[in-house]
Amino acid sequence: MDEHRKRIILKEIKFWKENRMLPEQYCNYLLTIYSEGDTKDNLDKNGYDKLWALLGVSPFILAPLVTYLLYFTELSLNLQLLIYPTVLIFLIISAILLSIKKLIWRHITYIVIAIISLELIIDWVGFLTKLSPLMLGIVLFANCLIWILIGFLKKLTYFIYSGVSLIILYIGFMVYTL
Repeated sequence: MDEHRKRIILKEIKFWKENRMLPEQYCNYLLTIYSEGDTKDNLDKNGYDKLWALLGVSPFILAPLVTYLLYFTELSLNLQLLIYPTVLIFLIISAILLSIKKLIWRHITYIVIAIISLELIIDWVGFLTKLSPLMLGIVLFANCLIWILIGFLKKLTYFIYSGVSLIILYIGFMVYTL
């Protein structure tokens, strides 16, 4: 078979595999046939799988670590304000990379970004003003509206549900405390 034609077929099979148009086993079988057993791509792929898994698992490590560092240790405000953006930037970059690859881990990264940014906003507003229940309510309500908007724009129902449920919980809290 012509080498140019073989490269086109291999590229098309890889596209099918990445977009899940065919089961992965079928694509691997076709790739093995058309590449005549050349497994150079398979060796590279395993290294990338480990990188993507590490990016996917990083929110599980960073969320408790950030919470521990900021709430259970005596860190200065400057150091806290350095930790939050650094972790957020790393998580946003990993969310973008995971979204490009359309991996399921991106949803966990989205959730952790939302929670850490809520912590950051509450700490920041608490530093600038005395965080009264009314001010906390305004911050939570604005954050929930952002979550609902993101949920509608990105078609992520868990953001819509969490935004609406947090608004309901806060209203219930305010009614109960009055």
